[in-house]
Amino acid sequence: MTLPDNNPRIKEAMDTLLKMFDEENLEKVARAVFRSEGSSIPADKWSFLNRILMYLHNTEDARGFRQWQQVGRYVKKGSKAFYIIAPVTRKITAEKNLESGEMVREERTVLAGFKGIPVFRIEDTDGAPVIREEYQINIPCEFEGIIQELGLRVQPVRFCGAAYGSYNLISREIRLASPDIEVFLHELSHAVDDKLNGLKPGQKRDQEVTAEFSAAVIAQLMGYRIPLGNVREYIEQYSFRELMSCLARIEKIVSYVIERTTAGIKEPVVCSGGRT
Repeated sequence: MTLPDNNPRIKEAMDTLLKMFDEENLEKVARAVFRSEGSSIPADKWSFLNRILMYLHNTEDARGFRQWQQVGRYVKKGSKAFYIIAPVTRKITAEKNLESGEMVREERTVLAGFKGIPVFRIEDTDGAPVIREEYQINIPCEFEGIIQELGLRVQPVRFCGAAYGSYNLISREIRLASPDIEVFLHELSHAVDDKLNGLKPGQKRDQEVTAEFSAAVIAQLMGYRIPLGNVREYIEQYSFRELMSCLARIEKIVSYVIERTTAGIKEPVVCSGGRT
């Protein structure tokens, strides 16, 4: 059923978006950009607007009642749906004059209005685990040796709003939610820092600036172009004073990586994005 423009569902969606701007919560907009190609998750095929609405409801997977049933999950009793907005179209037939003077009837599709579609967050469902197709990551072959030496496992994951990459001290696993080389180099620098100096759990100021600046230097030496503005912004979240105190440590990390990779002349690779 088509909903009129003053329908409360549409107003609710508009109010949600307006609230986002009032709170300057643009992180949700950024998260809505990322979607997996060929994914079976319905939201990866939604419009940008509806994906923003989804993230504003603090979830990365939302589906209709029957869609959840199809993957073996069931909406918990008492859960409240939120609404995404879908266009309603209809076909009309109109007469058209050709240059020859002949009159023909032409069928076309026009926008008739919008409708609200109720969806539920994955957090409001129970049942079978959701199988997600992850994107493929392509780590340059020159890093294969150091990955094996450090006993690392590099795993692609869906972006969940927390970070574009992570390094696990215990499992020695690098998880990447971005194909950008700078994200991989940041996490690789963490792994090398862990081997040389030992890392503490959590996001420590000295560890983060060390990994970020090490990654930028390694990229520069190996011919990868990364957005240095992003590097500066990341380090500024912590402090350049912290950076200056870590320079000797950074030099050892960079030397360790460069000595174990083929840093020959190569075409630079243009990357974008960030770590967190």
